[in-house]
Amino acid sequence: MRTSDTRTGYGWISIALHWITAIIVLTIWFIGSSIHSDPATSEATLRLHTSIAISAYALLWLRIVWRMVKGHPGPLPEQTGIFHTIGKYLHYVLVLAIGVMLVSGPMMVWSRGAVIYVWDWFAIPGPFDANMPLFDFMHTVHVWSSRVIIIGTVLHLGGVYKHAAFNQDGTFGKMLVASRDE
Repeated sequence: MRTSDTRTGYGWISIALHWITAIIVLTIWFIGSSIHSDPATSEATLRLHTSIAISAYALLWLRIVWRMVKGHPGPLPEQTGIFHTIGKYLHYVLVLAIGVMLVSGPMMVWSRGAVIYVWDWFAIPGPFDANMPLFDFMHTVHVWSSRVIIIGTVLHLGGVYKHAAFNQDGTFGKMLVASRDE
């Protein structure tokens, strides 16, 4: 069973990290975008958002480090043109944006003088006192990074559709089944 990536494809570790990250990030984004929709439940929604994020924190960093260390597989013989390069850098932008979210989220909570609650099991106190200008900056960074992730995800899904429906070049299959031994 191929666990590591090959020259032109992904191994099972990359495939698992991809799909688990996609589920986690989209769940966190959906919950995060509803934090202020109902003032009566906003604190509970915020705690749910941060609890999921902190619970997945190490896994999300593993995804980032794995992709940076392993790099991006090259194109299949059927993949030609600039679109492979665009897709590769879109993946890196998404991974970078997730990393920014992992830093800006806790910084945002701590800079407003709050603690991070994790499932009402424990709390992670901030390493510094409240700093509202830092909070405002971190909040802006967090919001813009979430927008980059959503726009990037939409573009990514458009590329998936293009490859699956029109090109039929095997690209979609790279994220479903590990590549064979080279």
